[in-house]
Amino acid sequence: TGGGRAYGRPQDFSGTQPVLYRNLGEGRFEEATTSVGLEVLNPATGRPMAKSLGVTFGDFNGDRRPDIFVSNDTVQNFLFVSTPGGGFEEQAILTGVAFDQNGRARGAMGLDLTRFRGGDSLGIAIGNFASEMTALYVSQPEAMQFTDEAVPSGLGPQTRLALTFGVCFLDVDLDGREDLLTANGHLEEEIHRVQPAQHYEQPPQLFWNAGEAAATEFRLLTAEQTGNEFAKPLVGRGAAFADIDADGDQDMLIMTAGGRPRLLRNDTDHGHHWIRFQLEGTQSNRDAIGAMVELKTAAGLQYRQVMPTRSYLSQVELPVTFGLGTAEVVEQVTIRWPRGAVTTLEQPAIDTQHTVREPVEQTAGEQGG
Repeated sequence: TGGGRAYGRPQDFSGTQPVLYRNLGEGRFEEATTSVGLEVLNPATGRPMAKSLGVTFGDFNGDRRPDIFVSNDTVQNFLFVSTPGGGFEEQAILTGVAFDQNGRARGAMGLDLTRFRGGDSLGIAIGNFASEMTALYVSQPEAMQFTDEAVPSGLGPQTRLALTFGVCFLDVDLDGREDLLTANGHLEEEIHRVQPAQHYEQPPQLFWNAGEAAATEFRLLTAEQTGNEFAKPLVGRGAAFADIDADGDQDMLIMTAGGRPRLLRNDTDHGHHWIRFQLEGTQSNRDAIGAMVELKTAAGLQYRQVMPTRSYLSQVELPVTFGLGTAEVVEQVTIRWPRGAVTTLEQPAIDTQHTVREPVEQTAGEQGG
């Protein structure tokens, strides 16, 4: 990975370890990496092995405690599963997300995760080095066992040549299924001289989610479909999204190496409905990071987590967006706050953004507007 003219391959450097600082309040922190179980040592050398480029948080096993996923470059990925005592256990190998399908580590970089297929499965997308497909680890329903479905889902063949850093799940056309954005760009300016199929500047990619029942679940959109401004090659690194013009859909921002960022306003004409929620914590953290929002319509369930930390060196907006397609009624919304409170909203208005405050009483719910 990255051989030839590269200035320094990851294999040439010693590993490190993730670092966790425990918040003591009043602006003070203490380092707690080893005490909570986040130090992973190479079994052959006894030395730290992490070469991390991506991190995000989510509830992988349904126990309503935050777990941590770390993507590593040329060594195995880490999945730190939280334990009742406040620590973590590394379970990437046990759950199938440490390596590719052949048991090899990849040049993993940015990552994102989502609940899709009606919420029955957790999907983890990881951008990898050139000649390594973008990974799509999908969990079995009701089980924390993952399989890389990049090839059968349609992502694999279209991402093999790309060197992908930023990845984001977002519902671009508000049809109720989350699509996938990738930010691509090589490390070597003259890579085409030694590998003609590779280029320093590479076009970003947007994969439309056609649904699990479709022959190809994730379909790469063409320049005619995305617009030439989106498809123009660049040296992509970070990727994020937010509704910058307050019209309900999600716009995109791609950061570049040594160049200007590219801000892409979403002007898709789809006629679909939407609903957004801005959560305000009172007992939990102020921004309600970690809260899970469940939305029910006649078409089924959707889930969004308030989690800005995703992609590669990026943060997305805090409000969560649900595409409703042609549905004109949201039957119910359930918000599970980080400290355990539950808020239920009955038939909230659509095509608008709601602000919801966490209830002071941990057993009661209230509706915001």
